[in-house]
Amino acid sequence: MTSVGASAPDKIAPRAAPVAWRWGLWCVVSVGLAYGLIYTGMRLALSLNLPQDNVTANILAQTLEPGYVSRQPPLYEWLLWTVQRFTGPNLLSFLLIKYALLTATFVFLYLAARRMFKDERWATVAALSPLLLYQIGWNMHEGVTQTSVLMCAVAASLWALMRLAERGAIGDYLLFGLVAGIGILSKHSYWGFLLILLVSAALQPALRVRLFDRRLGLAVAVCALITAPYFYWLVNEGRDLVAVYDTAVAPEQTNRLQATLMGLGLSIYAPLAFLFPLDVILLVCFPRMVFQGRDAIRQAIRPREWTGSEPDWRLLLSHVTIGGFLLLIVGALSTGATHYLERYMHPFFLLTALWLVALVEGSGNPGFKVKVLGATILAITMAVVPLRALDLVNSMGHECHKCRLGVPFEELAEALRARGIGSGTIMAANRHDAGNLRRLFPDARIVCLRNPAYGPRVRVADLKEVSVVVWRPSDGARLPKGAKAELAKIKAKAGSPERLHIPWLATGSPPKVRDWEWTIVVAAPARHD
Repeated sequence: MTSVGASAPDKIAPRAAPVAWRWGLWCVVSVGLAYGLIYTGMRLALSLNLPQDNVTANILAQTLEPGYVSRQPPLYEWLLWTVQRFTGPNLLSFLLIKYALLTATFVFLYLAARRMFKDERWATVAALSPLLLYQIGWNMHEGVTQTSVLMCAVAASLWALMRLAERGAIGDYLLFGLVAGIGILSKHSYWGFLLILLVSAALQPALRVRLFDRRLGLAVAVCALITAPYFYWLVNEGRDLVAVYDTAVAPEQTNRLQATLMGLGLSIYAPLAFLFPLDVILLVCFPRMVFQGRDAIRQAIRPREWTGSEPDWRLLLSHVTIGGFLLLIVGALSTGATHYLERYMHPFFLLTALWLVALVEGSGNPGFKVKVLGATILAITMAVVPLRALDLVNSMGHECHKCRLGVPFEELAEALRARGIGSGTIMAANRHDAGNLRRLFPDARIVCLRNPAYGPRVRVADLKEVSVVVWRPSDGARLPKGAKAELAKIKAKAGSPERLHIPWLATGSPPKVRDWEWTIVVAAPARHD
């Protein structure tokens, strides 16, 4: 039994007819590379400051470690450490990783979609449809570190499962284990996706026979080998992942009933918000997809319709989507989870974009609709570019609040160099200061005093170099917490506090000068030999 509106149940479908050069894998790769090039150039032209999660990763990736913090696995920092051997610890390294991973995500989605659609044009449109998700088409351009790896791992997992089902060779099991290991090292939420994917696959006999094959042990072995250094670090350091879950997803609530009800509401709202505006655009432009969706859901909840002799990929995506909702609901009921934000929904509903496009394709007149949908993706994606540019400029203007892109870190670095700071230890209370100072002092040892409270091991040279503590007036007049302990590690003698006033010219008409302030304490080394 094939799914509702299915074009091909298992292997890569043959082309229905020759298609123009603008469709296919070449198109997907070209769009991904062009997309990344445009946004990379725009961002580098406006500001070299590191935003949001990038600063944390820049602090952690000073050295290559089996683990860094409990909240996130270390794969992104490993990638960053590797790339920064060539680029240095700067903004470019983050942009290269982000858009390379996004392009790879599109490629894996395309390879999966080719097994779902007879028409290559639909496979191309389905692969690029995540550009119409707010979290990808807009929000990922600032910040987003581990999630980039997670998205790629999710798309690659579906593709690897499809290969495993089609061929079932030893190499396919090894590949699936490799991809699963990468996913586990990308972000903790991948565990939830992997559970949903395997359970959904096990519902179909054609897939179940592959999963229950003893060669699946090879996949488990490869996955365990890849993740072993990180799990050894977790055990050796006594890290508690249950506590991480409680803090991140199910923070303690005074009223458990209220928390559960809130979590149940967010279990419905957050997925729909994550799929916005793709879900709304498809419903408005192709309302007949509602009937396809109804039939697909009916099929997904009737076990007697899961007995086909060939894999049914559209049915699999139906079950993955339903499984995402069920996992969130179970989390709300069992743990009182309430921290369901749209930006956390990637592992559970990224593949739903393919399913939604499949509903449109199956709703009739596919030759016309694929052109409409392709043109819609192109038009909206192009329209977002100037809006993003305007948003970046405004974030450096008179009315900005956090103004992270406009903080005059280069001028702060010049002031520190004038006081003898170079390759020694730089301690900062604020992670944005610490992460950005690392890009300006690539040879220095950067210590962040809070969130994350992290610094690499003391080097011999750190005992001989001038060090400094940097904090903002909002952190108080005294040395930040932890600074004295860090100074003791390098046996440095702290001097007197000094207030730095650094002017910044905000964009706008007319330009407006604004002062940024830091307090610094320069510390002389104990050894000068």
